[in-house]
Amino acid sequence: MKIRPVTEWTLYRLRYKLAYAVLAILTVGLLIIFSDAIPPGLSNDEQQSVIASSQVTFNQLPAEIVDLPFHALQKLSVQYFGITPLGVRLPGVIFGALTALCTCLMIRRWFTKNVALTAGVIFVTSAWFLSFARLGAPFIMVPFWTSLLLLIATYVSQETKNWRWWRVAFSMAAAISVYTPYMAYVFIAAGLASIAQPHLRYLVRENNKVNLFIGGFFFAILLIPLGWGVYKNPSVARDLLAIPANLPDPLQFIRDFGKALNNLFNPFNVTTGILVTPALTLVEASLLLFGGWRLLRDFHSVRAHFLLIWAALLVPIIGFNPAGTAVLLVPAILVMTIGLNQVIGYWYRLFPRNPYARLFALLPLALLLFTIVQANYQRYVYAMLYSPSAGAVFSPDAFLAQQTIAKAPANTPIAIVTDDTHAALYSVLASRRPGTIVTTGANAKTTPPNAAEWLVQPEQLGFISQTLPGKPTAQLVDDRKDNALRFNVYQH
Repeated sequence: MKIRPVTEWTLYRLRYKLAYAVLAILTVGLLIIFSDAIPPGLSNDEQQSVIASSQVTFNQLPAEIVDLPFHALQKLSVQYFGITPLGVRLPGVIFGALTALCTCLMIRRWFTKNVALTAGVIFVTSAWFLSFARLGAPFIMVPFWTSLLLLIATYVSQETKNWRWWRVAFSMAAAISVYTPYMAYVFIAAGLASIAQPHLRYLVRENNKVNLFIGGFFFAILLIPLGWGVYKNPSVARDLLAIPANLPDPLQFIRDFGKALNNLFNPFNVTTGILVTPALTLVEASLLLFGGWRLLRDFHSVRAHFLLIWAALLVPIIGFNPAGTAVLLVPAILVMTIGLNQVIGYWYRLFPRNPYARLFALLPLALLLFTIVQANYQRYVYAMLYSPSAGAVFSPDAFLAQQTIAKAPANTPIAIVTDDTHAALYSVLASRRPGTIVTTGANAKTTPPNAAEWLVQPEQLGFISQTLPGKPTAQLVDDRKDNALRFNVYQH
């Protein structure tokens, strides 16, 4: 009986299609798994995002335009699903999935299939990516726009099918991306690289004037809300450039810059908050160093020019805002992929060029990749579920209030008694249900609301204990060790 070569096996010929299908399933699963428990509540950034989204209007030019696409989608999501994990975080999940798609397609255009697939798996399973993609705050928007614009620019530079119309799409995406902080630095880096790199200068000179006019027209139209927002509030321009209102002194800048690097690389800085730190594992940090070394060697290439100029602009920026590490996510994965390409290339050079030896060489690489994926998954999931610091950052109160109100009869008047800090958030919740009143303990003491059911935070009981209807009929709690009581429920 004749044995077919490995190259004729069906699974071998379809290996990349099957692998990318598994990668897509893995990405979606990681973005939605345990969506009601991870993260374990709303962070302050998510609460502010929900409040900002509720103020977006669709019948006039908005005054608040920072991260407008995210807030517009979140407004629709909250209106439909309420202040639930799905309603608040659906925009992050959508933009996270699109970020993963654009990043993987871009890497596929830059590298070979096996390198691109491995890098894609490392990217979508990293705690750095998951920390931003699973949040109901617009941290994911910088990686999304960066990956989308780089993908379109790759289509244009490589002159793929319909590449001239991709330039028009680039103009439209570039205009909308300007609504996101930090994105101006991407265009500055691209402009400097276009001046310094000969091939990029050639592409600029050969641009079709008709396509440039069409792209410029759409670019100008889409920037009208931005101009209106800056006119109404000039500080918006500073927000989009991620420049703090009070610039730090040199020593504070150095400390903040060190803090940002500490959150990215220090393996002994294990904390859980908005970002699970360190953002990079030891393996990922090693690949980043390999990639950076290769970039410096190939500084004459288009890719190296752009990435090195981009890094030179972005790295100092995080000294002004140590929490803004999302801006480094996409360039970091590109540099890591360059390092990964070096490692895989060297590894395969150790084996003869025949399918059986290559199949044997694949086993250690697969084991290494499995180890990275498992470590990333466990690091993110276990940190969010069991870390005490996560409980201090994320609050389940709004979700508990939403669940309780949703169970009440439609005609039941409900009063939510909270403090001044959270009144705006619960007002968003109350706006979706007629008969729901939001008040503070001090106001309820002087003017008690006419409600059949009360949801009172424990801190507000001292103000209105005399006006409450008897003992609480229920208590809303979570699984925290301390301060587990979140609301007392009273009914007439």
